[in-house]
Amino acid sequence: MTIDVEVLSEVYSILKQYIVTKDRQEAADTLMSTLVDLLSDEELKEFGATDAYTKRSYDQYSGDTDYDDDDEYEE
Repeated sequence: MTIDVEVLSEVYSILKQYIVTKDRQEAADTLMSTLVDLLSDEELKEFGATDAYTKRSYDQYSGDTDYDDDDEYEE
């Protein structure tokens, strides 16, 4: 089974509406940790471009950027 990244991004965007804002980064991090086993690095990078939360999750996974834990991260 393959996962189409565009469909995955659309589903994530729909479900994100139902997640309290303060919990969205944790939700994106959890999803990214699951997708690491299912998607290629290129697909993960593409999914990471879905929004600010997934970008931060991807950056942390790939080691691209260090974030201060106290920073507010908004879309």
